[in-house]
Amino acid sequence: MLQMIKIRNFALIESAEIPFESGLNILSGETGAGKSIVLDAISLLLGGRANSEVIRSGSDEAVVEGFFDIEKLDWVAKRLQEVGLENGGSDLLIKRSIHRNGKNRIFINGELATLSMLQTVCDGLVDLCGQNEHQSLFKAAVQLDLLDRFSELLKKKEKVREQYLKAIALKDEWEALKQKEEERVQRLEFIRFQIEELNEAKLEPQEDEKLLEEKKLLQTSEQRMGLANQIDSALDGEEGALNSIKAALNKSRSLSQIDSSIEELHQSLERAMAEIEEAARLARHYAQAGDLGNERLVEVQERLSLITNLKRKYGQSIQEMIAHHEKLAGEIDLLENLSSRLESIETLFHKEKDSGVKLAKDLFTQRLKGAEVFSRAVAKELKELRMQDAKVELLLSFEKDIALWGADSLGSEITLEVQTNLGEPQKPIQKIVSGGELSRLMLAIRRVISNHGGIGVYLFDEIDTGLGGQTAFTVGRKLKSVAAFNQVICITHVPQVASFADHHLSIQKHTQKGRTVTEIQVLNAQGRREEVARMLGSEKITQAAIKNAKDLIDSANL
Repeated sequence: MLQMIKIRNFALIESAEIPFESGLNILSGETGAGKSIVLDAISLLLGGRANSEVIRSGSDEAVVEGFFDIEKLDWVAKRLQEVGLENGGSDLLIKRSIHRNGKNRIFINGELATLSMLQTVCDGLVDLCGQNEHQSLFKAAVQLDLLDRFSELLKKKEKVREQYLKAIALKDEWEALKQKEEERVQRLEFIRFQIEELNEAKLEPQEDEKLLEEKKLLQTSEQRMGLANQIDSALDGEEGALNSIKAALNKSRSLSQIDSSIEELHQSLERAMAEIEEAARLARHYAQAGDLGNERLVEVQERLSLITNLKRKYGQSIQEMIAHHEKLAGEIDLLENLSSRLESIETLFHKEKDSGVKLAKDLFTQRLKGAEVFSRAVAKELKELRMQDAKVELLLSFEKDIALWGADSLGSEITLEVQTNLGEPQKPIQKIVSGGELSRLMLAIRRVISNHGGIGVYLFDEIDTGLGGQTAFTVGRKLKSVAAFNQVICITHVPQVASFADHHLSIQKHTQKGRTVTEIQVLNAQGRREEVARMLGSEKITQAAIKNAKDLIDSANL
């Protein structure tokens, strides 16, 4: 149920809070007063496209907020969960702000949301029935949904849909595998070539880094050996440090025999002698081992060249190439076992398909039964709406090929055919020309499904246009009966319809401080009588006019 909408700086409305109640809510007012503004505001809350032109002149932002009671609509909570939003319990709060700079915002239960999320959550929350919505009845999916709602088949349809989607997923996988089977031999040959090339390479992690370091050493071999020899000569040559230390050590030995206090000096020289001898030995060993020749350098360069070529094919690093090798190994395993996998998927697909077809046939049978009852019920409603000769028929056929199904049809093909006048042929609904006939058909359909739940709000936008007298009074009674099970919001110019209101709102336009503004007023009992009197065409709201309005309202409530 829509509890309230708040509007600020939207078209001609500067600021308004519009409360709605359960039952039949009537919105009336002079032509051009702004009833369409309220409809546009509600459409915006349901996911309609925002346009900066709706922002009130002189303002930078328009804001529309809606408060819905969704306690009896469990599917809304599921939708919120699907799009990743918090469940607000029994409340659904929607806010949309439109800025002139294009920075529009959508909030659902206080969380920032996208237009797609809003449309997903609100799809089906409000059933909008108006002159512009007639074409929705032309769609087979809409006709099937109405039939399933009337026949209480929504849960069964959902079960069939789940089975259908499971079968289709297997079908898609099977077809993808069949295509792979056709490409399998060529792909296997190519993968085996790649795996063999990588196997022969015997790559090791960080091998290229180690080889680059080795290459650098090999390319500086002569320079390094020369420096090592120079170190050896400086330490152990004729004039090297080792001979000097030996001479000093001999002198310290002689001196220590004279003065024992220099023993520490003597020991220090002995340690220095040992260190220099070791350093000289290491330098000679380095110089002798450093000359590895050009043979190893060639090997390293060839190995690096191989790795570089492989990187161009299989990855930017050795680690990436090793990972690619593992991926290829997994793919070749899949391809080598493709035939058995294909056979397994095919068997499973046919099993799930047969199960889906069986469930769909059962659904189709139930739809056939429901279609007869639905057609009779709608025709009865049309007769009461002064279409005495109207006949309605839902024609159904079953499509066996699951590949041709849709997620809504589930094998059932449907056509809604109507005969509106005696002697005329029965024909598909889209070939009905009269807008008035379509309006009454829409009302009749909503009437017969009104007590089957699932809809939050029925919003009727001037579907009584062109009707009057007793027919208009009957339309009002039908709307009232729909409102017994659902909240109904009806925008009307017809007093007979307005007389059935449980909650009446008057939309008025006037001038304030040199500007045109639209205001919405909740009418009390006296206000209702005056508004209905105006709608009856009274030039002046006299006591006689008010009495006529009262009599009409009283008749509606008998």
